[in-house]
Amino acid sequence: MLENTIQKCYILGMNKKITFTIIAAALTAVLASCSSVPKEIPESLTAQELIQLGQSNFESGNYKAALAYYNTTVERYADFPAIYVEAQYEIAHLYVKEKKYDLAVPVLNELKQMYNSTAPGTLPAAYKKLAEIEFEKIPADKKN
Repeated sequence: MLENTIQKCYILGMNKKITFTIIAAALTAVLASCSSVPKEIPESLTAQELIQLGQSNFESGNYKAALAYYNTTVERYADFPAIYVEAQYEIAHLYVKEKKYDLAVPVLNELKQMYNSTAPGTLPAAYKKLAEIEFEKIPADKKN
C-alpha cells in the first residue's frame, strides 16, 4: 500500500513537472512572438493598414512592433499631413504610455506647432485635442 502511494505521488509529481514544462514552453513562445518586430514591412500596406497594425501591436503590449509600424507610416506618408499627424500622435501616445517623456515631448511639440501654423480644418481636429491630453499626462519637470 505504501508502495502504491509512493508510486502515485511520483506519477503526480512527474505530471506536474510535465504540465509546468509545457505551460512554461507555451508562455515563452507567446512572449517571444509578442516581442517580435517585423523585419520587413510590405510596401503594399496602406496608411490605414499600417496604423491599424501599430494599434493592434500596441494593444497587445508589443510596443517595439507598434513603433515600427508608426514610424513606417511617418516615413512613407510624410507628404500627407493628416496621415502624418495621426502616426505622430500614435508615436507620442506610445512614448507617454512607456513614460519615455524625453521622446514624447518633441513629438507633441511638433504636433502643436503643426496645428498652430496650419489653417483650421486642414488637419484632423481630434489629434490636436488628443495630443494636448497626452501632453498634460507628462510631469511638469519632464516637459522641457
